[in-house]
Amino acid sequence: MITALLISGIIQGGFLAFLLLRKSSNQVPNRILATLIFVVMCHLSLICLDVRNLFLVYPHLSRLSWLLPLLYGPLILLLTQSISDPLFKMRPGQLLLLLPFAAYFVLLIPYFSLSAAAKITILANTQLVTLADFGWMNTLTNYLHLGFTACALVLFYQNLGKRSQYFSSSELINVHWLKEFLWLVFAIMALSVATFYARKYGIRYVSGIYPAHFLLVVLLVYWIAFKLLNVKATLTPITENPTGPRADPVEPTAKYAKSSLTDELTENIAARLSALMHSEKPYLENDLTIIELAARLHVSRHQLSQVINTSFGVNFFEFVNKYRIAEFKIQSLNPSNEHLSLLGIALECGFNSKATFNQAFKKLEGTTPSDFIRKSRGKVLEKA
Repeated sequence: MITALLISGIIQGGFLAFLLLRKSSNQVPNRILATLIFVVMCHLSLICLDVRNLFLVYPHLSRLSWLLPLLYGPLILLLTQSISDPLFKMRPGQLLLLLPFAAYFVLLIPYFSLSAAAKITILANTQLVTLADFGWMNTLTNYLHLGFTACALVLFYQNLGKRSQYFSSSELINVHWLKEFLWLVFAIMALSVATFYARKYGIRYVSGIYPAHFLLVVLLVYWIAFKLLNVKATLTPITENPTGPRADPVEPTAKYAKSSLTDELTENIAARLSALMHSEKPYLENDLTIIELAARLHVSRHQLSQVINTSFGVNFFEFVNKYRIAEFKIQSLNPSNEHLSLLGIALECGFNSKATFNQAFKKLEGTTPSDFIRKSRGKVLEKA
């Protein structure tokens, strides 16, 4: 039964990896995720062999399950970087993340170099295999898993502020699916550590969970498939990697202290930006990004970010939402829109969710949309 479920996860993983590799957009995040899923497939395949006690038949595949998991942490961290950081680029220094994998590979070379007969002799000794499986290498692997996933979570939350400089959609800023994915992975890793020690020390009732806890990995694969195929979810929200100087979201005075953008050019861009926002109303596009807006103004992303921060005193997300809320106030008081719901009007004004709209409106206006409409319409009636 367990083997059949593991195989179903392997098949689903292959389907997912194929779909991700075929996508023409967001190639870097998709390829990282496809690689991660492929590693999971290989690991689950090795678990199937272990469950069926087939390493004696295929001895050269033994202890690969010690090595492959060392790729999980680096891939999860890279995946988080590639999606949460709008300025992500693959760099040679990121190869350092593979140091644990490389170190384990070197340490395992003596075993991998053994003949099939020598490996079978070792594998036939159940007590020796158990001691080796629960030795220091796999113990350290557990903590590396937790460490890498924890770092990925920290990185994700650190980049939330940065993303508000580039996206006008809260869904693209918060990347809810990635946050859920990381917490699910962390929970599975923590359970794996508990199962590892329960099996190592023979704790009653708990030690029997192994290898059933790997079914959670299968469920995770299906969860990713659900997110991928759900049209309302964006798997990899970054549409483009901007070029040019990095623009981290810190205080404007510190951020642009050494900028070459003159006051005259700043005023010119600010004026053209205001004119564009009023004439073309790009804020009505719920997935508007700073890169797209900069292209319309024929300026760099970095210059536009500086102008918005210094001239208007807000980040890109807040800047766009101010126009959306102003448009909502106009449209909601228009008698011809009385048949529309407040949410319907908000969606027409560029917001893409009720929660984002309510939060942005209350932050800017100090009241809820419904209270604003009730008071505003009451004032209109009084004047009439």
